[in-house]
Amino acid sequence: MYSILVVDHSEYKKSISQIFRDAGYQVEISESAFEAMSKLKAFDFHLIVSEVELPGDNAFDLYNYINTHYPYIPTIMITGKVLDTFIEQIFDEGIGNVLPKPVKPDELLNLAEKLITKKNIFGLRNHMGMLTEMKKIQLNASKQIQKAVEIIIQQIEQWGFPIASKMILSLVLHEMIINAVYHSHGFTKEKEERVPVTLPPDQFVDIFFGKNEQAYGISITDYRGKLSKIKILDSIRRTVQQDQLITAAAEAGEDISNQISETGRGIDLLRKLCSEYYFIIKKDERTEIILIYDTTFSQDKEEHSSLKIIEDLNVGE
Repeated sequence: MYSILVVDHSEYKKSISQIFRDAGYQVEISESAFEAMSKLKAFDFHLIVSEVELPGDNAFDLYNYINTHYPYIPTIMITGKVLDTFIEQIFDEGIGNVLPKPVKPDELLNLAEKLITKKNIFGLRNHMGMLTEMKKIQLNASKQIQKAVEIIIQQIEQWGFPIASKMILSLVLHEMIINAVYHSHGFTKEKEERVPVTLPPDQFVDIFFGKNEQAYGISITDYRGKLSKIKILDSIRRTVQQDQLITAAAEAGEDISNQISETGRGIDLLRKLCSEYYFIIKKDERTEIILIYDTTFSQDKEEHSSLKIIEDLNVGE
């Protein structure tokens, strides 16, 4: 039986605790970072779930303590605020998983299981439950990206799922697939210069897309494993800083066009415009980005401000 430490001073701790208990986990509760630190010294935990805002010491102090003394224990942070408001602390502390309140029980439990066990972390079937249909496209050249996106969107429509904006979905897919083809294979300069590339004969990118009764999902996989949590966090941090710069410049009437960069745009679009998503990384072996759209999704940045990075640093297993 896995043991969870829930750290939250609000009444919401009861909801979080009940989700885990109903799933068969053992749960301990702390209402402050100080109390959580004491329990960490006394008990063994497999996962810590903490509210960002805690009385006294905040969750970032707690995370720093965990990262220093118990780096092997994964952590999920929960918050009622927009992730962008504390992206600097997230980057500084290297926090890879943040979920918005109210959490979706299935999403929380799936993420918790993957972080604890590091088993079955790859593949749509391990994140969407029972799939009724799944298809695959394999790419080895940038010129194939446009056609692949068209096929995916066409299939989603044939499955009968409404797409609020095909333009937005197309943009997200293009950015994610371009990153997998270019950046993951060392063609960053070619991507910046918009030069077409063909991958070496033994290298390719796999795209899987499937559905169940409630949702459809898309996974984009490269077999290089060069993405990392710190790269993802830095990319998000820089796009948030750039958004803030643009807002300030607009209010002041300044021209900052020479300071605007496209770097990190793909990841930023993904987190803002997808219902549920995962970055899954096996160092030096594989990177998979999973996008899941359910039938109730609305493109509300505050509601869906989340971050999920499952990173397996063990090499060659």
